[in-house]
Amino acid sequence: MFIAVILTATALLISWDYIRLHRFERDYEFPGLFGGRRYECRLGGLRSEHCVLCFIGSDMSGIYLLPHPKPNRRFLGCQIGEDVLKKSILIPWTDIHCRSGRGFLKHNISFDIPSRKIFLYVPRDIGEKLLTDAGRSVPE
Repeated sequence: MFIAVILTATALLISWDYIRLHRFERDYEFPGLFGGRRYECRLGGLRSEHCVLCFIGSDMSGIYLLPHPKPNRRFLGCQIGEDVLKKSILIPWTDIHCRSGRGFLKHNISFDIPSRKIFLYVPRDIGEKLLTDAGRSVPE
């Protein structure tokens, strides 16, 4: 009985995570091209189990998350990891709350989207560049 409850709870959490990410990509999809400065980074928060390798940029409109063209590593024909970010995304500044924080031995800047219950974070140096490119102040 206990194993059935654990398996059901795990299946529900995986489904919730998939639906949350799918809705996020659908609602913030950006079909255009981003012409500004972009930075390669590992974005935390989109998936709980690993950071997502992507390009990130910003301007006065918001933050752009762009898929990384580099394919995932393969080991014995099996793909390691998954392509989490499949579409370009634009998150408007009106939906974002910025804060400074500290992760595992690193300082970072978080871009929280409270309405979506999504909390993205990048290394502090990249976060400062993004905020500067957009003409916004860096949180202390």
